[in-house]
Amino acid sequence: MPVEAIDWDSVSRFKQPEDSLGYLLWQTAHGWMRRLNSSLLEAGMTHLQYIVLGSTLWLTRTAKPPSQARLAEFCAMDPMLISKVVRALERKHAIRRAPDPRDTRSKLLNLTDEGVAIILRCIPLVESAYEEYFTPVGGDEAQFHATLMRLFHAMKHDEGQ
Repeated sequence: MPVEAIDWDSVSRFKQPEDSLGYLLWQTAHGWMRRLNSSLLEAGMTHLQYIVLGSTLWLTRTAKPPSQARLAEFCAMDPMLISKVVRALERKHAIRRAPDPRDTRSKLLNLTDEGVAIILRCIPLVESAYEEYFTPVGGDEAQFHATLMRLFHAMKHDEGQ
């Protein structure tokens, strides 16, 4: 069927992409990641490296060093991608992998002093980007946060987490 012959009103309830919450979420999430990548350039980091390093720090605060598998689960990311990012962070001397004495197949992640210094340099950059990027939300931040939390919890429930 030629594109011109499609009755778009019968195909989708959305008249334009911006009418779809999915489209808007996709666009704004990618815009947020681009904004973070731009801010983190100053520290020689990418958004993904920041997430992995920061999540490792977060998990280490409340427990023993996490395994790569635990970190992948926490970040809801593919374990192979976590491994690739961890290798890049090892080259920056920000993280160290060590065999888990209880399971030789598992690697435990430890932040180095350099890794802690990097995160402490990055946090103000990320918080500044946050303030700038989310300024349009204004006084609706608490309501917007609550809505995102409902979506987040529904997603986690659907994924069995």
